[in-house]
Order: sequence, then structure tokens, then C-alpha cells
Amino acid sequence: MKILDKDNIDRYILANLSVGETGKACSKELMREVVALILYRLKTGCQLRMLPLQQFFTTESLSWQGTYYHFNEWVKDGSWSKLWIAILSAHKDKLDLSSMQLDGSHTPCK
Repeated sequence: MKILDKDNIDRYILANLSVGETGKACSKELMREVVALILYRLKTGCQLRMLPLQQFFTTESLSWQGTYYHFNEWVKDGSWSKLWIAILSAHKDKLDLSSMQLDGSHTPCK
């Protein structure tokens, strides 16, 4: 199951995520599969223990705990925020902010 293709994951996501300084170095293919699994989890909202690991990992095997570890480390060091800002700034010419509402103060609640 593909969430994003490999080129987009490499260009937009892996370029902005931090790489650990200590411990075992992970291959680029493994990190690509971890990112695809994290995006699948964020899209579907399934529990970490119910992730379809066999569908995503082709080279090496990683448990749901390993996936959570990478996601948690990237959240702690601000990599996801940096990624979000980089993607928005790369595509700012395609954004239409004329109809954007940041809060509910402009929309009445009925």
C-alpha cells in the first residue's frame, strides 16, 4: 500500500527529518518505509499495534515500537514542524489564502 511515492518521500520528507548521531545507522530504504508507515497511521488513525508491517517493510523488519520510537524522536526534536514549514514554503505559490480561516471567530456556530 503506497501513501506517497519514493521520490516525494525522499525530496520532501527525508530531507527534513533528523538523523540520529549515535546508535545503528539506518538505511535510506528503511527510513522511507518508516515514514510511509507513519503516514499510513496518521491517515487511517489505526492503533500502532495494528499497523500492517508486512505490507510496508520489504528490506528489513521493524516492529511497531520501532516505528513509534522514530516518530516520537522526530516530534521531540521538531523535525515534523520543520518539514511542514518546508513543504508550505516550497508550494506557497499554489496556496490560496483568500478563503482561509484560522479560527472559528469568523464563522457563526449554529
